[in-house]
Amino acid sequence: MRTHTPSLSCLLAFEASARHHSFTRAADELCVTQGAISKLIKALEDELGTLLFVREGKRLTLTPAADAYLRRIQPLLHKLEAASVELKAGGRSSGRFNLAVLPSIAARWLMPRYSDFSARHPDVILNLTTHLSPFNFHIEDIDAAIHFGAKASWSGAEMEFLLQDAVVPICSPDFLRRYGPFDEPRRLLDYTLVHLASRMDSWNFWLGSLGVEMGHTPPGPVFEHYLMIVQVVTASLGIGLAPYFLVADDIEQGRLAVPYRHLASEDLAYYLVYPGEKKDYPPLRAFRGWLAQELVATQGSIDGFRASCPHPSLRTSTPS
Repeated sequence: MRTHTPSLSCLLAFEASARHHSFTRAADELCVTQGAISKLIKALEDELGTLLFVREGKRLTLTPAADAYLRRIQPLLHKLEAASVELKAGGRSSGRFNLAVLPSIAARWLMPRYSDFSARHPDVILNLTTHLSPFNFHIEDIDAAIHFGAKASWSGAEMEFLLQDAVVPICSPDFLRRYGPFDEPRRLLDYTLVHLASRMDSWNFWLGSLGVEMGHTPPGPVFEHYLMIVQVVTASLGIGLAPYFLVADDIEQGRLAVPYRHLASEDLAYYLVYPGEKKDYPPLRAFRGWLAQELVATQGSIDGFRASCPHPSLRTSTPS
């Protein structure tokens, strides 16, 4: 009996071309020629009776009908891949795992722990990409992402709470020796305060949590991510704010100093986000289990530092 299901080769060619917006890059991924991809797409268009791509300059763009079709078939292809990987692995957590994270989390928290994950799950190949802009599971080859912000919802996606945001002021030990001690938070305003571009209100929130209300954003240089802020304050060029878990090792080992011991937590948090159909994908399942274990120690470090702070916050918030 003839079915109305196109061939798997056609569907894989379509999905890869849609994700890359390019027949050439799809051909490279699938290890075939560009001509083969073109023929498969033409065969799929004939089968479905509709145009799938339009060309805008050198870039391929999906037609509205093709975009809707992609959203329907992509989860099915992911499930097929996961089932095949699991069967081939004989139940082991093996396979490729594509993870998107913020650059600072990758460099300062995840990569220092990667050797432990690799030792525990040697059959999982972790492909790590960094994102500052929002991610899109429909057009990017991503199995999961670590998202920061207020809790949101992605259609068909799962969100797992990881850590609540908690920021602490940091400076170099030399800076603290030269200009400290800072016996009240307002004294920090006498020096250069370094800002994160995406969170220009952080200093206002941190100061406000101690009863210091600001009618304006304190002046100071602005940087794109926390890696830059850590470098700037390490060079004794000012005082920055950073999530405690990203700088805990530097503080404990004396590479960074805390001019005023106080953690402030906004209604923002870190979440692991992944498509619902990938929940049982063995590499993702392995990563989720490992991540949960690592976060126990990380949360303990945050709680220990908070308990040592003599100044309770006047503002508290907990992510929903």
